[in-house]
Amino acid sequence: MRTAFKYLVFLVLPIAVVILWLAGAFHPKISAKEIETERKVVKGLEIGEVQVLSRTKLSFAGTLVPSDRAEISTRVMGFVSYVGVREGQFVKKGELLLRIDPRDTKAQVEAARQGVIQAQKNYKAALANFEAVKKTYERYKKLLEEKAITQHEFDMVEAKFRAAKAQLEAAKSAIEMARQKLRAVSSNVSYTEVRAPFDGYVVRKEVDLGDIARPGYPLLVMEKPPYRVQVSLPERFLGRIKVGDRIEVYIPSVKRKITAKVIEIEPSVDPSSRTFRIKAEVRGKDLRGGMFARAFVEEPTKKTLLIPRSAVYKRWDFTGVWVVKPDNTLELRFVRLGRKIGDKVEVLSGLSEGEKIVVRGLEKACEGCKIGG
Repeated sequence: MRTAFKYLVFLVLPIAVVILWLAGAFHPKISAKEIETERKVVKGLEIGEVQVLSRTKLSFAGTLVPSDRAEISTRVMGFVSYVGVREGQFVKKGELLLRIDPRDTKAQVEAARQGVIQAQKNYKAALANFEAVKKTYERYKKLLEEKAITQHEFDMVEAKFRAAKAQLEAAKSAIEMARQKLRAVSSNVSYTEVRAPFDGYVVRKEVDLGDIARPGYPLLVMEKPPYRVQVSLPERFLGRIKVGDRIEVYIPSVKRKITAKVIEIEPSVDPSSRTFRIKAEVRGKDLRGGMFARAFVEEPTKKTLLIPRSAVYKRWDFTGVWVVKPDNTLELRFVRLGRKIGDKVEVLSGLSEGEKIVVRGLEKACEGCKIGG
């Protein structure tokens, strides 16, 4: 009995006291509210909203074309004696572009002028002959009436009269022909100076000083601004796009985004490609014909949720987004993504329209943290 009491007092009782002490039996009780953990506050986050896309922009390849284009040639042949422009230069209407040596053309003009003079001399000779033959004809005509000559004799004189009259008319026509030739050759002198047909850019130069210019062969190519982007659209857009509408155009070579006005729509659809062409006017000093352009046309689409690509958090096979809950704390939520649209990405599941998310500063976000200023 005494042994059991000693066992109880010296062994069991101390152990029980220690257990109660560790369990907090000898400490005052604290309410759950008093021991609530203080949340971490994070700053420097950029917050955005889940967007809804009801219209999408479709991209189509296009080409810049000038409002007017001219392949400049000449009507005369000769050596190029002067070139006053270079490729890429802007010139005004009527400005001298190049000159062809006019000596050959002037020689042709002088020859044509001498031809007119010779034709006039021939006419005077024919006129003198006609007057002489006419007098003889009239005298023989009276003699025939008086029966002083035979009909055969009169017929011979009449034939000479008619021949002289025909020669006179031919000589008169020859003068007019010579004058026409002189005018034609004289006009060629003006073609030895090639001038700009409109205000525009010299985009190609086919001749240099000393080359031979040939009629019908292009010497220079000019383009007249403003330029237009020419795009082929699927036939479903026929009737949706109208003259006066504005579309967005991006020109990669000059890294420029331009709002272009539609000024021309092809009224029919190409049966082979099922497309029709539109032209939209674009303006800019550094634009040139033939440049590649990309036109963006809006089209209604089904409701799509979009978030910025910068908002996507990836960790191994996990893809999620930091969501800002109503109490202004953060929650990492799994999402399923779809196609990429520009700098945004489609959300197939995991988010709702209007929810707030972290779009910048993802490295600072943490689960349950509170957003600060």
